[in-house]
Amino acid sequence: MNESKLRVAVISCGMIANAAHIPAYKNLQDKVDIVAVCDVNPISAEQTAKRFDIPAWYTDAEEMLQKERPDLVSVCTPNALHKKMAMLALSYGAHVACEKPIALTYADAKEMFDYAREKDRVLFACQVVRYNEEYQVAKEFMDDGTLGKVYYSEFSLIRRRGVPKWGMFHRKDANGGGALCDLGVHLIDAALWVMGSPKFTAISGMASAEIAHNETNILTSLAESGAPAGVFNARKYSPEEFEVEEFAAGSIRLDNGCCLNFKTSWAVNLPNEYAMSFAGSKAGLLLPKVELLSTMGHYQADIQPRLFPQERRFAKEAFPGHFFLFENAVDHILYGTPLMVKPEETLNVAAIIDAFYISAAENREVRAEEILK
Repeated sequence: MNESKLRVAVISCGMIANAAHIPAYKNLQDKVDIVAVCDVNPISAEQTAKRFDIPAWYTDAEEMLQKERPDLVSVCTPNALHKKMAMLALSYGAHVACEKPIALTYADAKEMFDYAREKDRVLFACQVVRYNEEYQVAKEFMDDGTLGKVYYSEFSLIRRRGVPKWGMFHRKDANGGGALCDLGVHLIDAALWVMGSPKFTAISGMASAEIAHNETNILTSLAESGAPAGVFNARKYSPEEFEVEEFAAGSIRLDNGCCLNFKTSWAVNLPNEYAMSFAGSKAGLLLPKVELLSTMGHYQADIQPRLFPQERRFAKEAFPGHFFLFENAVDHILYGTPLMVKPEETLNVAAIIDAFYISAAENREVRAEEILK
């Protein structure tokens, strides 16, 4: 083992570890060594270690941390365990990459970042959609003034039928929430990042579950439910256990005067849709196709820059964003390169998610000061 490299360990060996985290670390073999993986299911841990030629596997996270003393730990557990596993890894002196959402409440997320600061360790959330090419281009247009003052944004990420039928996504005790925690959190982060990370001031949201628990025989694909690379020793899905939202919609007010509206779903009787838009004083922008709506002379004009997504690095990977994220994070840890996913951005998203579920449960608007107190 090369002691000049970061020693990496992975907690939980499900789909996201096997299809995203571990391949992204393997891409950085000149800078990291994966020394161990851990999962409460010994079959998953052993098979993952064998698949990627990782020297050690465990079923107990603390035992792994004690014996392996990793420099960087990926937390890929269900959401409800993010805080516990991240705090445990931090307590052993490791930096932590934590899957999204970083925690189920703003208070928990803040406690995690406070502890990371106390331990002088790096903690970052895997908010990876901002690395998609369309958002990188949108950020350029935003920063160079092409759009002017942006005063309205919206996104829609709709799966007509795309409930993750593996693991524990559908259980409230394990995942905390449903479609918003799984899908919406990514686009909330991406939209805010593009706009310069304005803080949220209020949110009004609604959540529903009217379909998934009643449908037991509708065919869906793994790719359409979020597993383009397949699943790995997944826990059997039972619709009777479904207890989170399959559809979420809301309106977020931001401190720059902008309003961000959204809807997202695992199951809804609407067409599949993936779209985001920004309305600015000089131009509008439609994603993911990257189309500018503006004027030229006396005329309305639609402009579509020519991009080359097939030539972009990691374009053939199932989860390319993790490759860009881990490149940046590892360079931040080793060389002090600025971290792209900043703690204050992640805390802002955590506060929005926290406030959304209160709003949906109590059928009212929730102000930021209620969450940030």
